[in-house]
Amino acid sequence: MCATIINTIGLVFGMLGVIIIFIWGPPQPTLETGVSLGLEDNTPIGAGGKSVAQHNKEVEGRKRLYSFLSKAGLAFVFIGFAFQLASIWTCS
Repeated sequence: MCATIINTIGLVFGMLGVIIIFIWGPPQPTLETGVSLGLEDNTPIGAGGKSVAQHNKEVEGRKRLYSFLSKAGLAFVFIGFAFQLASIWTCS
């Protein structure tokens, strides 16, 4: 009974981790070719009038969120494996 409960907890952590990684996967390097032009921070872009600085701030926030969640997903997977390993060694 003890091993079943600990193993189930491990499986749940693993499944949650895989779902998080699937949605907010680890950042990948950009492989785009070509050269882009740089714009000043106060240059308006698009029809909404948002500036380059505002756009960069939003992108940086999204980048931090994705990085945090992908690391949390990996941690959940490792915690799940640890619970499964513990169920083998402690309750057998």
